[in-house]
Amino acid sequence: MQNKQTSLKIVSKSLQSSYRQFMADFTSPAEVVAPLLPQMPTFQLALFLEKAQTNHYPVMLQMQPSLTETRPYNIHGILKTLASGQLVLVNRRQHLTHLIETDQIRYLKRAE
Repeated sequence: MQNKQTSLKIVSKSLQSSYRQFMADFTSPAEVVAPLLPQMPTFQLALFLEKAQTNHYPVMLQMQPSLTETRPYNIHGILKTLASGQLVLVNRRQHLTHLIETDQIRYLKRAE
């Protein structure tokens, strides 16, 4: 009788740990890695930034890794300049506003 209870406890603990592992794997978000785009030359980047702001184009910016990021990341929105000269990327769909430093921009392209 004692052996059956011990075996049942072992099987139960094994099943619980397998279930926890399965649920952790199933519910954890998949990591999305943005494809690495080439670093744009400064003159080209300045020209594209000016055009995107003047024509109010939706753009995708690939940013250099910052303090919290380990690899380049992409952000989307419309570029604007504040009265102070600060560059801002506004994404109304996701309700996000990014303050942008131009030296942190790796790549810029017009979003569809």
